Amino acid sequence: MKNNLNFTSCKILIVGDIMLDKYYFGKVERISPEAPVPIVNIKKEETRLGGASNVAHNINTLGGQVMLYGVIGHDFFGKEIERMSRLKNIKNSFTKSNYPTITKARIIGGKQQIVRLDFEEKILLSEEEEKKLTQNIIVSLNQYNVLIVSDYGKGLISEKLCQTLISQAQIYHLPVIIDPKGKNWNKYTGANIITPNVKELSDIVGCTLENEDQIIESAAQKVIQQYQLSSLLITRSEKGMSLVTPQTCTHIPTHSEEVFDVSGAGDTVVATLSLCMANGIPIPEAMHIANTAAGIVVKKIGTATLTPEELQKELEKRK
Repeated sequence: MKNNLNFTSCKILIVGDIMLDKYYFGKVERISPEAPVPIVNIKKEETRLGGASNVAHNINTLGGQVMLYGVIGHDFFGKEIERMSRLKNIKNSFTKSNYPTITKARIIGGKQQIVRLDFEEKILLSEEEEKKLTQNIIVSLNQYNVLIVSDYGKGLISEKLCQTLISQAQIYHLPVIIDPKGKNWNKYTGANIITPNVKELSDIVGCTLENEDQIIESAAQKVIQQYQLSSLLITRSEKGMSLVTPQTCTHIPTHSEEVFDVSGAGDTVVATLSLCMANGIPIPEAMHIANTAAGIVVKKIGTATLTPEELQKELEKRK
């Protein structure tokens, strides 16, 4: 297992919605006299990479090589993403737009999130901007082992862009992993792996699914056939994960006894899965490793990453 976790030669290309996550940590000791809301006395502020840039950060801290494509604004938050990407040695090619950089600010009182503030507008690139971005990605595709599309539903991942990238990746026999959002899965047709949670899978099949093995498996098989997918990896909260292919289905339990914060856990799953695939690890084993990685980050507050040492230690415990 130790050799498998050496990801230094793995090269991952990511296209997706770039975000900045801001955290304000403080104490709640009284209620406001102005309104029935808690007063949070801020003690600490943190800024972290979010969305597709959190996927890139996870790959980076696990030792892999990454190239990140996405859109940021001509604003302070955009400059902050550029600064942090340089600081963390995340190679990138950002398209600058007049839209604000997507930013989520969370106010934490003790260990409880009090409120989240979102700064965003739906990103709609012009035809020329999308064409230029697509060409830049296609030119570099053959330099990478895996393509990740990190779709947070913010507008960047259009059907045209996504389908072009999938078809081009197939030419280079490049596996495509999609972290999906929204109800238009036509744009994901032909992908190798899509990683929905139970709610996202429910949205696609058009009804609320109970989080039970047989129900999840049956729904996943229909979706795989409809969108010509190689597999679905469904994240199922306390029930763990299910890997469904046209021929097989594997269910594994969750690996976390404590859950502080699930935000960003899906990013960790996708990042770890991509590195394992790039390293030649079979997908069922890669799923176990990704599940273990997610179990580590949900014990941390906010969007978080993990090191190869943390991952190795946890895997050793579970042998």
